[in-house]
Amino acid sequence: MTKQLNTGLIGCGGFVKAMHVPNLKANQKYRIHACADINVKAAEALAAETGAAYATDNIDRLLGDTAVDVVFITTTHDAHAALSVKAANAGKHILCEKPMAMNARECREVAAAVKANGVKYTVGYNRGMAPLVVRARELIKPISAKMLIYHRIQAPFPATHWTHNPAVGGGRFIGEGCHIFDLFCVLVDAPPVSVYASGGTFLDPAAVKIPDSGIVTITFADGSIATTLIASDGCPTFPKESTEIVCGGKAVMINDFTSLDYFGFDGQAKQTQTAAKQDKGQALEIDRLADAIINDAEAPNGILQAARAAVISYKVNESIATGKTLSINEQEYCL
Repeated sequence: MTKQLNTGLIGCGGFVKAMHVPNLKANQKYRIHACADINVKAAEALAAETGAAYATDNIDRLLGDTAVDVVFITTTHDAHAALSVKAANAGKHILCEKPMAMNARECREVAAAVKANGVKYTVGYNRGMAPLVVRARELIKPISAKMLIYHRIQAPFPATHWTHNPAVGGGRFIGEGCHIFDLFCVLVDAPPVSVYASGGTFLDPAAVKIPDSGIVTITFADGSIATTLIASDGCPTFPKESTEIVCGGKAVMINDFTSLDYFGFDGQAKQTQTAAKQDKGQALEIDRLADAIINDAEAPNGILQAARAAVISYKVNESIATGKTLSINEQEYCL
């Protein structure tokens, strides 16, 4: 039988219940062992739902539990770095939801703790592992030409959501835009070298005090260029995401992670691949993390990938504030 990893859930809110818990239950490599939340009632409810051994509002109890192999950190963003450091120092492997940290100093602290304690670390940048993204990469990999990429992510993102609180969520670019910055880095086989962003507050400025929407352009060392539109005041009846890739006389479009249209391949004008359901790669990501822990292999979406997209997100906010194009150096994220 495959070894089962005793898993501690830190943060028992809506996302972990809707996404990670179903994937953990479906994966025989995991067993949910403990649930922790500052709201002990939420932890107790999730423990009852999952059959966990206990619930607690004491993070130190969970991290001090020698039975726990790996923790899933799904708290508000401001707690990610400190909890990752504590978990690493306790010898626990880590799946941390995005973002890695709220600033570059915290990124360095997480990287140092993970390396010092020899634990596996994965950040929740799952889009690069989505089946249709994997297929798109297979299609474009043989093409020796620079790429133009456009990604749209739009949906209503309420002004009252804590992500817009700079101290708690970091804002839309740090809190969610990092997903797309990582996706671009997955698609392009060259390091990012610069970023320019223009944006502002499109929601109620009385409630949101930092930019919540904008257009971001990242340039890569091979000349490829990727642009994303990130909109918080979005339309609920319009598809949330779309990715378009044009290179070497061919084109690929991923439609909200449900279908893939590709043009000019195999002598055909257009071909389509449709997914059975929307899949953004979360199940595959945790499966590969389990394999990395069990087999002592490299974790998916590790420190370099986590820090790279985080650094870009910090520069996006700086670019919006200054109106300047900012350089990106590998030394900033190769921690």
